[in-house]
This record gives sequence, C-alpha cells and structure tokens, in this order.
Amino acid sequence: MPTFSDARYLEAKKTIDDRALNQRVLASLRNELAARSESATTVLEVGAGIGTMATRLIDWQVLSRAEYTLLDLELELLGEARRRLLSFGHERGLVVDEPGDCLRLHGANVDVTVRFVAAELGAFLESSAGPQGVDLLIANAFLDIVDVPSTLPRLFARGARGGLFWFCINFDGETMFLPEHADDRALLDVYHRSMDERVRHGRPAGDSKTGRHLLLELPRAGASLIAAGASDWVVFPSELGYTADEAYFLRHIVNTIRAELERHTEVPRAMLTAWCDERNAQIERNALCYIAHQLDFAGRLPR
Repeated sequence: MPTFSDARYLEAKKTIDDRALNQRVLASLRNELAARSESATTVLEVGAGIGTMATRLIDWQVLSRAEYTLLDLELELLGEARRRLLSFGHERGLVVDEPGDCLRLHGANVDVTVRFVAAELGAFLESSAGPQGVDLLIANAFLDIVDVPSTLPRLFARGARGGLFWFCINFDGETMFLPEHADDRALLDVYHRSMDERVRHGRPAGDSKTGRHLLLELPRAGASLIAAGASDWVVFPSELGYTADEAYFLRHIVNTIRAELERHTEVPRAMLTAWCDERNAQIERNALCYIAHQLDFAGRLPR
C-alpha cells in the first residue's frame, strides 16, 4: 500500500478548495473587513495545516495588513507552513523577515506577520496562551472534526467585540463517487456514522452534518450570520486528466475511507477491498469523479 502524506494532501486540495470556496460568502467577509479601520487585522486560524489559507487570502487581496496566527496540532505541518510562506513571499517579490519565531511578509500593499502555534485546540482554548481579542476567526475544513456546540463558545471567547468569523468547507453529510458502485451506500453510511461517533483527545470530535447544524449552532452561541452558501468539492478529470495533484487527493480520500472502515467489524473486508481497488483503478484511468457537499459561513462574533 502506498504511503500517504498529510502535507501533500493539504497541498493537493488547494486547487479544489479554490474552486469550492463560496465567493459570495467571501465577498461579504471582504466587504466587512474593508469597512473597518486601517489598523492591522488580527487573525486566528484554527486547524491551519500548511498555511494555505494565509497565502490564499493575501493573493486574493482579502488581507493586506494582518497579524496572523496559525494554530495546528501538528508541529510538522507548521514547519511546512513556515517553509511555504517563505517561498510564497520570495516568489511574489515581498521582503521576508524572521523576527523571533515569526515571519513578516511585507512589500507593496502587503504587511502580514505570521505566528505559528502548535497545540491541540481544546487545550489551547482552555489556556491563556496565544492571541486574545482577535478581529477574525477562521476555520477551513476543520469544524467537522470537533464538537461544535462545546467548541464555539470557547472559540468565540478569543474574538474581539464586534469581530468576524469565516468558517468554510464544513462537511454536510453527502459523499458521492461517480460512476456509482453497488456498495457505495453500504460503505459510505458507515463512514458517515463514524464521523458522528468520533472521539479525539478524549472529546467528541465530529458530526457528519456539521454544515447544516452550524445554521443553528452559530446563533445559539450568540453569533450573527452575514452570509452562507455551498462550497462543494467537485473533482473530475478533463480530457487531459486531473488538475494539478488532484489524482493524489482522490487516492488519499479513498485511503482515508479504507483506513476508517477497516476499524468497523460490520464492514466485510472483501467488500471494502474490492471497492477501494475499483476506485483506485478508476483514478488511474482518469475515470473517477468525486463530490462532497459542504457549506461556508461568514458573520459577526457575539457582542
């Protein structure tokens, strides 16, 4: 079985996220930020991975002056984020300084300082470490692996009064592969149920319908919505094959399903093996399409 890399997966899904992110929701966030003061925007991104969102928001001119904290459990991913941000800055002709444990990228219309914090989210929120009173909270493809009702109030406590949030790529219960396979439903139903039963670091950690549930949980936690919309992942081959490294992304998704379902005794091993083998063969033939339904949200933090 091939070896899979979380860092490569996060890089491979960049083009997919770029297509998926709801541009109307993002435009609402951009307008809110533009209407605020000229001082630097303080940002806390949880589950930040390899820093893709930070570079995206600079490239897409959503952030120009910012104090940006990347929070992730994996020190290795944050090390990769630092390397990628260094390369990103040099490639775009920015000056890159390394004051202390930070990176500062600055040049024409850009002045962003990035800090890297390695911590488990629950422990981080229970501590006094890291930024307080932040202007913008970001979570991308992350809230569906935590317990939202207990996490939101503690996360919002890090925000400034009148601050903003942008929670994007929140899985919402539908996984589709094409061509359809006779065993799709039997396997994917168990896979989705495993999200609802997940426990990490001794805490409930997931919900297969996080997207729709956020429509209720955000107001319950005192937030107000500005915009919401779909952000589905849609991966498909063109006549030239898959875009960028998206074939690897698909193999990683199939392997993630395999690894999870191997833990469930109710799933016949022969059925799972045959399904994974067929899906991987379709990827090799540039013949597999994949859709995951997700939702994006932007809004104001509790006052």
